[in-house]
This record gives sequence, C-alpha cells and structure tokens, in this order.
Amino acid sequence: MCARFARRLRQYFISREVFATLQPLFLLTYIYGLTPFRIVKRSNGTSEIRASCFGYCNTAAYVILYGVCFFNALLNAESVVGYFFRTNISIVGDTLQICNGIITGIVIYTTALTQRSKMRRIIHVFNELDENYANIGVRVKYSRIYRYALMLTVTKTLIIVIYCTGVYLLLRSVHVQPSFCVFVAFVLQRSVLFLAICLFSFIAGGFERRMVMLNKV
Repeated sequence: MCARFARRLRQYFISREVFATLQPLFLLTYIYGLTPFRIVKRSNGTSEIRASCFGYCNTAAYVILYGVCFFNALLNAESVVGYFFRTNISIVGDTLQICNGIITGIVIYTTALTQRSKMRRIIHVFNELDENYANIGVRVKYSRIYRYALMLTVTKTLIIVIYCTGVYLLLRSVHVQPSFCVFVAFVLQRSVLFLAICLFSFIAGGFERRMVMLNKV
C-alpha cells in the first residue's frame, strides 16, 4: 500500500511536456493578474495556453486595488515605517517608497498586458525547440524542470508569507493595527515584484538550459 501511494505521489512530480513545467509558476502569475492566460489540459491529455475573460478581469481588479491602496497610503502619509517613528526624513523616505511602488506596479502590469503575446510566443518557441530536440534523439528532462518550478513557487510563497507575517506580528507587538490599504500595498509591492523576477529567471533559465543542450549536441 505504501509503495502504491509512493508511486501515485511520484506521478504528481513527473512532467512530459513544456507546458506542464510552467504550470506551477503560471498559476501564481494568473492569480496575481500578471498573465491573463493559464495552462489547461486538452481532452487528449496534452496542454495548451488559454486566455480567459476572468484573467483580464482579474488583472484589471489587481490594477485598481494596487492603485487605490498606494494612492490612499500616499494621500494619508501612511506606511509601515511610519507606524514606528515619524520624522521629516522618514516622511520623505516613505513618500519616495510609495511613489516607487506606484511606478513599479504601473511598469509591471503594463508590461504584462502589452507583452503577453511575446510571452506566449516564447513558450511556443520552447515547445518547438523541444520537438526538434526529440527528432534528433535529445531528451529534455521535463520532470527536473517541473520540480524546479515547484520549488521556486513554494519557496517564493513561503518567503512572502514569513516576511509579511513577521512584519504584521512586529506591528502587533507594539500594539499597532496597520490599515488595510497600507498592508495590502506593502504585501503587493513585494510579492508582485518577486513573482515577476521569478518568472523572468525561469524563462531566462529555460533559454540557457536549451542553449547548453544545443552545444552538447
């Protein structure tokens, strides 16, 4: 029974195509509104990229939430640092940090919407390269890439959860209840930026991995 359970569990960490390797990371980017499309399985067992109305609405909702929280924090001169001490220098620093967060959100979400076609083309290029490798007898280790994507996703989630929980508990230890807008702005800025970096690193690593395979051939 244990062996059967181990085999069944192992199946969840095995991938046989490029689309499946991207699924863990793309699930997070889809939830955060960075990609309005996701990886879905066809009836024949293969996967494809599919955009949805919910994806675009989710992106719009995140942009509105991001903007409302940051502008509210800016207008009310609120920040996590400001809960501990307020000086002229800290106020200037908080204002610059909030403005930086607004610019970061605008750049990331604008890029996500305007460059979505390029992202889909990159994934299709990966698929075409892997098919060409298969034609010449080179096997792509999808399961290893899939486990790396899982590890990257889980690690990213844990870091964000631990970091934000630590900040919240630190505020509560001094009897401070952060406002909703300040805390959402604090969490969103770091998690969205970190997720964008993870996505870029994974795509860049995918190109590097395939170039190394090409040189070996």
